[in-house]
Amino acid sequence: MRIGLLLGTFNPVHLSHLLVAERLQKHARLDEVWLVLTPRNPFKQGETLVSDAHRFAMLQLAVAGRSGLAASDVELGMPQPNYTVDTLELLATRHPEHQFALLMGEDNLAGFSRWRSPERILELAELVVYPRPDSGLDPESSWLQHPRVRQVDDALMARSSTSVRQSVAEGSETLDDLPAAVAAYIRDHDLYR
Repeated sequence: MRIGLLLGTFNPVHLSHLLVAERLQKHARLDEVWLVLTPRNPFKQGETLVSDAHRFAMLQLAVAGRSGLAASDVELGMPQPNYTVDTLELLATRHPEHQFALLMGEDNLAGFSRWRSPERILELAELVVYPRPDSGLDPESSWLQHPRVRQVDDALMARSSTSVRQSVAEGSETLDDLPAAVAAYIRDHDLYR
C-alpha cells in the first residue's frame, strides 16, 4: 500500500489538516493517509501544547468516519526529541510492505536542509509538498529538482492551529475551522483558554 504521512502536533487538528490530507490522498494516489501525532516539534521547543492524550483524542475524533484517513500515535512511544527520520525508520521496519510518502507544506521544505538526515528521509519516503501562504520557499530550491519530491498545487493549508487556538482563547463561540466533534471536545475539556 502507498501510505501518506501527515505529521504534526495537531494543537488542535482542524479542517484544513483534513482537507489537505484528503486532497493529497487523491492527487498522490495514496491508499491511506495517516495523521501522525508528534509529541513536540524539534523546531518549536517553546510551543505550549495541551497533553498528548487530548491531542490524540481530538485527532481520532477528526478522522472518524473519513475514509482513507487514520490517526497514528506511533511517535508517542519514541524517545524524545524525535525526528522524522527516526519515525520513517521505525515505520519502514514495522511495515516493509508499504511505500511511504511524507506530506509537507512548502514552509517545511524551505527549511528541509536543517532537518536531521534529509537525504535519508528521501530514501525512506517520497515528499509530496503542498502550498502554504508566505512559505519562504525559494522557487529555485534544489529540493524541488529532487526526483523524490513532488509538488501539488491543489491542497492549500489556509489556516493554522495557532489562529484556531487564538479564536478559542478569545472566547469565539463559532469554531467553524474545526470538525464539530473536535470543537465539542475542546469545549467539554475547557482547552486553549
